[in-house]
Amino acid sequence: MKYILIAFIAILIVFLIVLSYIPLGIEPLTELYFENHTKLPKYLFLNKPYNFSFSVHNLEYMDMNYSYNIIMQYSNKTIPTASGNFLLANNQTKTIENSFIINEGFDKAKITVRIDKLIENPMQKDPNLKNITLFIHLWLEEIKPPTITIIPD
Repeated sequence: MKYILIAFIAILIVFLIVLSYIPLGIEPLTELYFENHTKLPKYLFLNKPYNFSFSVHNLEYMDMNYSYNIIMQYSNKTIPTASGNFLLANNQTKTIENSFIINEGFDKAKITVRIDKLIENPMQKDPNLKNITLFIHLWLEEIKPPTITIIPD
């Protein structure tokens, strides 16, 4: 009987050690998406203002700090258009609006929204919580007006 009790205690200790290495059951999540994605511009004219908005939804089960950067790339140029920081409580959403104008010709342009999820206390016991970067992209093409070429007789 004594050996059975010792074996039971040893198995219990091993079970508790293994259990301590299993991550917590909650899966933290941050949603990043364009608002009204069906109405986003795909083709655009030069020198005309366009706008879009994106949202960040915190499902991390805790307050989270976020930073964002919006970058436009075309014709081998990288142009930062907006950046900022904000705090979201659990299950809270923030929508950010942005507008832009492209003044020079291009074939394709890419607008990148980058969100950095910032963990204030990296010593958290939950291994699922870590700094993460999220990206969404918007691809654009220029509408080139027709050109008229007059050839003299």
